[in-house]
Amino acid sequence: MPDDRTMGDLQGAIDHLRTLPYLGGKVGIIGYCSGGRQAYLAACTLRGIDAAIACYGGGVVARPEELTARQPVAPIDYTKNLQCPLLGLFGVEDTRPSPADTARTEAALQEAGKTYEFHTYENAGHAFFAVDRPHYRQAAAIDGWKKVLDWFERHLH
Repeated sequence: MPDDRTMGDLQGAIDHLRTLPYLGGKVGIIGYCSGGRQAYLAACTLRGIDAAIACYGGGVVARPEELTARQPVAPIDYTKNLQCPLLGLFGVEDTRPSPADTARTEAALQEAGKTYEFHTYENAGHAFFAVDRPHYRQAAAIDGWKKVLDWFERHLH
């Protein structure tokens, strides 16, 4: 999906959640793979997100030749606009994002003075949370889920 449509859908969902009488007052977002990229982009460009988690978000860092009409800007370029705390979970064996991409993203977050935590797991690559795929890594997934739940507990309650 094009970024503008995805961000429009997400903003609509956030706005709707905020109308619900049982909402605890805060909204979090989490995404995996391209969804991790979209969660990062949303946290930098949309209103009303109180905590974000990007799990191995490929494409946050993008070379010019990777940009398209559907994805015209690399999300890292919006880092200065990040409006909420961000948790990032990665595998050292991943290629998208590579450890170098993760380091570039972390440097951008540090330079912008943003609140974030990054965790990179040894012996894990892309999709280490996916129990139905060969890339699943139980130890990384269990620790990752603990970090996800802790992050939302700290920033949404």
